[in-house]
Amino acid sequence: MEKIYKIYNLAFISILFGLIWLLLIFIGHWFKKGKDCKAEFLSPVATKSLQGLAAFGVLCHHLSQTAAYGSLNQIQAFVEVGFLFVAVFFFCSGFGLIKSLNTKSGYLNGFLRHRLPAVIVPFYVMNLFYIVYHIAIGTKMGLSEWICKVTGVALLNDNAWFVPVIVILYLSFFLIFRAEKSDSKGARTKSFVLIFLVIAVQVGWFLFNKHFPWWLGKANWWRSNAAWATAPWWKMPVALWYEGEWWVNSTIAFLLGMLVAQYQEKFFAFFSKLYWVKLVAALLLFAGAMALFFYVEHGLGINYWMEFGGNNKTLPRAILMGINALQSLSFCFLIALIMMKNFAENRVTRFLGNHSLEIYLMQALPLRAFQKVFGIEGNIGEKISVSMNTAVIYTLCVVASTLVLAVILKLLSGFVLRLFKGKKN
Repeated sequence: MEKIYKIYNLAFISILFGLIWLLLIFIGHWFKKGKDCKAEFLSPVATKSLQGLAAFGVLCHHLSQTAAYGSLNQIQAFVEVGFLFVAVFFFCSGFGLIKSLNTKSGYLNGFLRHRLPAVIVPFYVMNLFYIVYHIAIGTKMGLSEWICKVTGVALLNDNAWFVPVIVILYLSFFLIFRAEKSDSKGARTKSFVLIFLVIAVQVGWFLFNKHFPWWLGKANWWRSNAAWATAPWWKMPVALWYEGEWWVNSTIAFLLGMLVAQYQEKFFAFFSKLYWVKLVAALLLFAGAMALFFYVEHGLGINYWMEFGGNNKTLPRAILMGINALQSLSFCFLIALIMMKNFAENRVTRFLGNHSLEIYLMQALPLRAFQKVFGIEGNIGEKISVSMNTAVIYTLCVVASTLVLAVILKLLSGFVLRLFKGKKN
């Protein structure tokens, strides 16, 4: 009985949040048939709700990272899956871009003027909140670090990496597809190849650089505690862009979304035949990718942080990155197949979808603030005893505060966007 209670105590919030996620998918759904299914498959309303579900999944993941630090065991089931939910964001973005390009005349005219402010303005408005927070808690930063983090050269909120990555992908999309000389199949294929190369370059930079500029200084300098004590802030781990696997291990889904949008009719026609067999196959593919990941990371001991143990080789990380790419692709592929038959759309998913970027940007603030309030801060591997009541209250406070801050951020960002638009007119 004690063992059962222990498992319940460790997994309660994980089970609860998992059930909520499933309920959000199936409440307000309908099973589609024939032409209705074809017309609604990955429609703007569908993808917006899907992004809302992904936003909730990312929040669960960031809550679970408290568990990774040893202080909140009850939601640790989401530790390894955050990048899969981010992959859904990239998939929907890529899908929406190609769908709009193929259906809206002159879509690229004014593309940058409309697309970039929609993510850049919330990013900088968000920064104001984090500036106030860091000043309030007395964070010590030199002038150069403050300048870099306030301007976005580095990140004041390390969870906001999605913005620079998506901006780079938007710019790449605009430049590559604007340069298409014709509507031929060959021209479009070339554009997709170029998008793949853009993604590959970003992955390659992380695989070389890893989590800090190890190559700048004496050989193996980072293995000396004295060297870390005197190193400037920008040489610290994950201080600058692309110093972390999370920057790149889900971006391949952006290309998958583009391809599904380009060949949506063929995709639907093929998978409509023997649908349930192919759905099960997709589920097995995803399950296999997850099993492979856990075997390689936990069974073989290959992880992205091995440079701190002396192994700075790129190949092991490249293997793990390939597995992450398979996980991202198979997960988004599975979601796309599910959307062919089951479409989640209700008031909750609409709200989450309409505030998905803001939820993503603001959640780090209450996560960290309430860790201080409840005294559950800790270092990696450190075991801190937290009661079930504390864990539940902490979780509810974080979720509620994140949603409130997301609404405020959206309102403020909308005001700034309207202000700039008014000045241009």
